Amino acid sequence: MGRILENSIRFPHLLRAEILDGLDASFKKAFLNKCVVKVYAKPTVILEQGEHAFGMILIAHGYVDISFIGEGGQHMFLARAKAGDALGETETISEEPCAASGETSANTTILYCAGPNLGTALQNPGFIKNLTKISYKRLVYDNWVKHNAQFGDVGQRLRGYLYILSGKADRIRETQSYLANVVGCSRQTINRELAVLRAEGLIAQRGSEIEILDRKALGRGLYA
Repeated sequence: MGRILENSIRFPHLLRAEILDGLDASFKKAFLNKCVVKVYAKPTVILEQGEHAFGMILIAHGYVDISFIGEGGQHMFLARAKAGDALGETETISEEPCAASGETSANTTILYCAGPNLGTALQNPGFIKNLTKISYKRLVYDNWVKHNAQFGDVGQRLRGYLYILSGKADRIRETQSYLANVVGCSRQTINRELAVLRAEGLIAQRGSEIEILDRKALGRGLYA
């Protein structure tokens, strides 16, 4: 039987994760190696709104869609967390229930940091600073979402969500029905707005795949 590799060797890109930014190499490796690897072959809810999180999630591969569920059961897409992003740390530290739900994509791998290990990491001032930076960026993002929802027209909302969904990749493989759901309009309206973005040279389409040609221009005036 072959030797099982440590997480810091299996997932070297996570050494550059924002939550570990600026920390010494030994701390980064020790933190990652204490985490438990979990693989989800199918889309799976790993954070459930209203339920308690007992540890922090660090995404290694794939992504997690974050949604808020209203009293009537309506799902409102909030954000897409990708490789290197952390989830559930605020709820774990505060011992409060999850403020939203998170569902993985197919073939997603996460590293799970249990509450006690997260508590140990919090003894490092640099780790606390990184958590604070992440919370600040989420606050800025939340303000943008509220502003866009109240004042943005359909075209602006679509541009904003394409900007979010593209994240660290320049290709989006989502159906027009999915985009219509997160933007809050009909599929026909999405089709028209995508045609406008193609005419502006911001995107290209190949079947159901949307390629972002100019992400900076796409997000200009929306969210920086």
